[in-house]
Amino acid sequence: MVIGVASATSAAAGSYETPATAGSHETPAAADFYGDSCEGLADLGLADVNQISAELVTTGSFKDPEGEGQDQEDLPEFCRVALTVEPQVNIEVWLPTDTYNGRFQAVGNGYMAGFIAYSSMSPALRAGYATASTDTGHPDTGTSGAFALAENGERNWQLIEDFASRSLFELTKKSQQLIEAFYGNEPEYSYWTGCSTGGRQGLMLAQRMPAAYDGILSEAPAINWDRFLVAEMWPQVVMHQDLGGPIPTCKLELATEAAVEYCDPLDGVVDGLLEDPRRCDFDPASLIGQETPCGVFTEGEAAAIQKIWDGPRAADGSFLWYGLEPGAPLGDDPAGVGETGGVWEPGEAGWDRLAGTNPFLVSEQYIKYFVLADPDWDYRTLTYEGFEQVFRQSQEMFNDVIGTDDPDLSAFRDSGGKVLSWHGWNDRMIFPMGSIDYFDRVQEELGGDVTDFARLFMAPGVDHCAGGPGPQPVDPFAELVDWVENGDAPEQLTAQRVENDQVVQTRPLCLYPAVAQYTGTGSIDEAANFECLTGPVD
Repeated sequence: MVIGVASATSAAAGSYETPATAGSHETPAAADFYGDSCEGLADLGLADVNQISAELVTTGSFKDPEGEGQDQEDLPEFCRVALTVEPQVNIEVWLPTDTYNGRFQAVGNGYMAGFIAYSSMSPALRAGYATASTDTGHPDTGTSGAFALAENGERNWQLIEDFASRSLFELTKKSQQLIEAFYGNEPEYSYWTGCSTGGRQGLMLAQRMPAAYDGILSEAPAINWDRFLVAEMWPQVVMHQDLGGPIPTCKLELATEAAVEYCDPLDGVVDGLLEDPRRCDFDPASLIGQETPCGVFTEGEAAAIQKIWDGPRAADGSFLWYGLEPGAPLGDDPAGVGETGGVWEPGEAGWDRLAGTNPFLVSEQYIKYFVLADPDWDYRTLTYEGFEQVFRQSQEMFNDVIGTDDPDLSAFRDSGGKVLSWHGWNDRMIFPMGSIDYFDRVQEELGGDVTDFARLFMAPGVDHCAGGPGPQPVDPFAELVDWVENGDAPEQLTAQRVENDQVVQTRPLCLYPAVAQYTGTGSIDEAANFECLTGPVD
């Protein structure tokens, strides 16, 4: 089986380039204590480690030991260290030999983790980085949340804490110790990269281990975990409570297409993208009575779609969390994460759109196992009143554990760390306004402009970590390295759309809160004809 969460880290596992400054380094020699022996690392006494192995990989290939479809090719020679920290946190550290560039890059997971991200470690290794990943301490791969419950039906707080944070701290400490032992020196620079859950992990480290990393690339981060995962169930509650079941996909797609067509001109160029969806005031009621291949568009369906876009509200109408943006895809994804052929069963991967026939499985699993601790819970029984109760309970129980939204990054700032984050406006899973909400609160907490160490970029038309009709960010990790090592803070990120292996469009992704605006001359497919401007949001 190919792990369904591999795509969640694909953006962070892009085509890395060795930093321009790497040429000034001599390749460090392994520590004399081990006499250049990779295998000798297995004898290193590491606290709380109950199992460790080390082997030199010289074949250029690596076979995923779990058979999960992450086999790798074209690898340089490296020392592979696999270890287990009590009780069951598995960590792998890959140490390049002749190609080491003096730097460390740890990589994050996706979804509920439960796997070593070999597909993200390999690009880092090829670029000369020592690299590491952890399964976060539980055996349930990808979308399952069953690990949160012990056999006696009680919450397994050890595994929950390991997943939320402890595994990340252990990965960091153990990797640094192994790097120093093998090369004789600490890495000159340490980086974290990850998207989705991996993005959340990076910000968790910035908040609770602030001196550990010089640079963190946090893409579409799954922060605000205790709120957004419950909010992902909101479309299902709306459709079942108001309509008795899901809205047909063709009607949901019609609403999305109509919203984009209506609001597209607001940014000054008609290109199928909403530069800032917050300005879009399209009313789905305008579609009532329209004939579609799946029936007449009804008043109830229009009202339900508006609720889905608005996001969860309490019984008194007050704000709970954000909703999907008008450009984000709704309805069933024909491919489906789990390729279930149209039938979803508990335990299988679910579709990755929130307003589809079935709920997004990670949300369903989180509510079932983490919040309610009830393996028999059926999402179709969730009422509006019950939704608010679950939302409040999740906040109370898990914000401190895994919310990852502490805005006080002063210690990270003071340690000299840099965090670069970006989020796609068409994200179908993690509400992009959650990233804006967090960065706004960081600025409020620290008294104003924080762009000296923290920068956020919004990507119009880009889906979760990648995909969608919008131009995709091009190697933001290289931008982070340049910022950390050369002091060149990015004012914008380059993005491009590729068709048939050809770049057909480029655009700047602007430093939040600026947005890209067409200058009025030249091709709308060339980044040079756009400028980043800051203006009020209607």
